[in-house]
Amino acid sequence: MNLWVENILRYLILLLLQVLLINNLQLLGVCSPCVYVLFLLALPPTLPRWAELLTGFVAGLVLDIFCNTLGVQTAACTMVAYIRPLLIKNMVQDNERLTDTPSSKSLGFITYLKIVVILVLVHHTAMFALIAFSFHNWWLTLIQIIVSSIVTIGLILGLDLLRR
Repeated sequence: MNLWVENILRYLILLLLQVLLINNLQLLGVCSPCVYVLFLLALPPTLPRWAELLTGFVAGLVLDIFCNTLGVQTAACTMVAYIRPLLIKNMVQDNERLTDTPSSKSLGFITYLKIVVILVLVHHTAMFALIAFSFHNWWLTLIQIIVSSIVTIGLILGLDLLRR
């Protein structure tokens, strides 16, 4: 299948999963998993930097429109799209191991797990910090970041196993 078609289908499936199912599952008001981060993580590493940033921006903008979050998703997704190539470049020493789609199979489970954890924490920290936009009840924001990150990481790893 064409790489562009595969990425567009992946985005549409993750968008529908996020908007129709996951956004409706609020667990005690502290857990808001964001499975669409997998789309940004699975972009091909050969994508030009400008295209990756534009993809992150547009993906976040579409999510903002569906979730009514006023730019929060756009900022968080753009930040993830900015950090991802730097992270992959620093974590993967052998560039020949990179395939069209980073996964636990192509990068090794430990390296993939490190990249997923860092990107999800960056995304959730940016998202919940922008939502709270204050240091009032900072501990509640920290709990939301931690709990949502753990659930999101579990969902991403589960989807990665299903994809293989």
